[in-house]
Amino acid sequence: MFGPLPSLHRWVLVLAAVLVCMGIGFWFGAVPEIPLNVRVGLVAGAGAGIAAAFVLVHDFHRRQRPGVRVRRHEP
Repeated sequence: MFGPLPSLHRWVLVLAAVLVCMGIGFWFGAVPEIPLNVRVGLVAGAGAGIAAAFVLVHDFHRRQRPGVRVRRHEP
């Protein structure tokens, strides 16, 4: 979705997505109205975070680099 990013930016984006989704999972697990264990909420949040991170950093449009022409010099 974001296209080609430097490695550090991709890792920061993946870490942020996983942490945010784990926080949401923890919140769902801590809310007493929703019958969900905190541990299950964290695992579900981590899974959702990994899926979100994949969608954020994966390049779905395979870009092909143009071919390189090599000119040979005849002696």
